[in-house]
Amino acid sequence: MQGVARGDQESFRLIFQQHYKALCYFASSIIQDGQEAEDLVQETFSRLWNKRADFSSATSIKAFLYIATKNACLNFLKQKERQSSREKEFIYLLREPLSDDFDPILAETEIIRELYSEIENLPKQCQRVFKMSYLQGMKNEEIASTLGISYNTVRTQKLRALKLIRASLLKKNLLAAFYAYIAFMKLHA
Repeated sequence: MQGVARGDQESFRLIFQQHYKALCYFASSIIQDGQEAEDLVQETFSRLWNKRADFSSATSIKAFLYIATKNACLNFLKQKERQSSREKEFIYLLREPLSDDFDPILAETEIIRELYSEIENLPKQCQRVFKMSYLQGMKNEEIASTLGISYNTVRTQKLRALKLIRASLLKKNLLAAFYAYIAFMKLHA
């Protein structure tokens, strides 16, 4: 415990090894998504590292890990539900007859052009991580290894990129069009 509180990485690694698999199983049982469960558990360990000086016993660390993981899973499910709800609303709107002026190919072209423009406006590290993940299909571990950065840095940069893109599309009143386009594609896929 003293080693963890001092920031000793070996002590922290031992706690990580002791709890990681069980926490992944726990998270996976809540959200039913193994990869996302691993990401949430990684986030929980990052939070533990940041708060490491606050714990006085192994029991308090274990309690923190399980409570923080459970809360992260519940937040993930709420976010997923909100996204699903938005998509349903847009699908409902798209069931209304589209005007003769609506051209899905033109809409797709405009949305993609704006997305690429926003990707190019991202900070360099965010941009590299985003492109490697979403355009090249690389996994977080591969990106971390290729760029020589930590797994958590990759996750943080991906989340930052998504937030920046979303905020920019929102400012340009294109976020609703983007969601409508995704709903349209799912409806007509």
